[in-house]
Amino acid sequence: MTRALPPTAPPEPETADGVVLYRDAEVAPRPGYRPLRLDLAVPAGAPPDPGWPVVAFVPGGAFASAEPAPLGRYLGERLPEAGFAVATVHFRHSRGAVYPAQLHDVKAAVRWLRHHAGALALDPGRFGAWGHAAGGYLAVMLAVTGDRPDLEGDLGVTGPSSAVQAAVAWSPPSDFARLPPPTPGSPWHRTGQDPRTWLLGASPAEHPALAAAASPLTHVTASAAPMLIAHGTGDNGIPIAQSEALISACWQVGADAEFAWLPDTGHRYGHRTRAAMTTAGIEFLRRRLGH
Repeated sequence: MTRALPPTAPPEPETADGVVLYRDAEVAPRPGYRPLRLDLAVPAGAPPDPGWPVVAFVPGGAFASAEPAPLGRYLGERLPEAGFAVATVHFRHSRGAVYPAQLHDVKAAVRWLRHHAGALALDPGRFGAWGHAAGGYLAVMLAVTGDRPDLEGDLGVTGPSSAVQAAVAWSPPSDFARLPPPTPGSPWHRTGQDPRTWLLGASPAEHPALAAAASPLTHVTASAAPMLIAHGTGDNGIPIAQSEALISACWQVGADAEFAWLPDTGHRYGHRTRAAMTTAGIEFLRRRLGH
């Protein structure tokens, strides 16, 4: 029997450029393996009562790499300026662990943040999630799975809620069975690899039950956290049909969801689109989190 380890304390804070930084915070020790970590930026100054709303930013990278920059750096500036703390959370890559490890990891990060909310000047009742592509997928999964006991995992702090109260997702996959293979020109196509196979441990055709279980479409209910989904009409990597199916499922069950069609936008957002959709995301979170 594995003995549960005590919750790890936040690192010593640093102050820089108008934010209080908690770098390389250990979310969950994993003896014999690399621990799960996050980086947290909290607005400097007196927080509102009971604390700052916080956004868990999940990097993209097809579940096989971490890409917090430049979007992570950009949100790391915009969100604190708007009065949000922002935590860049990390997860195990798909070659190291298959689904649902990635969901367990981001849920562990949310629980750790909520457990230490008082010490970090965070409001435990106002948690959001934000991500693009693979990160958007995990933001959606946080929104649609809430406190599902079967999907919590047992990493790090257990007990606090892993639910978020709102999510912003850019170009997320929602149905692995209908996600096309890597397109010509992508790094995955050039190597002949398909990150979905790494994530699931087999192709969706070989393991349809797991592909369905890993797909956000399977988990949409009326109790899902409010979501703002954005997707480009010219996205060849993750076609806009993936988000159209997700938003349709949300509307059919009465879930609170908004959809932004981005004309002539591909998988990567240009500066203007990124800036505009960040502003839209911040306003959405303000409305849904009561900021």
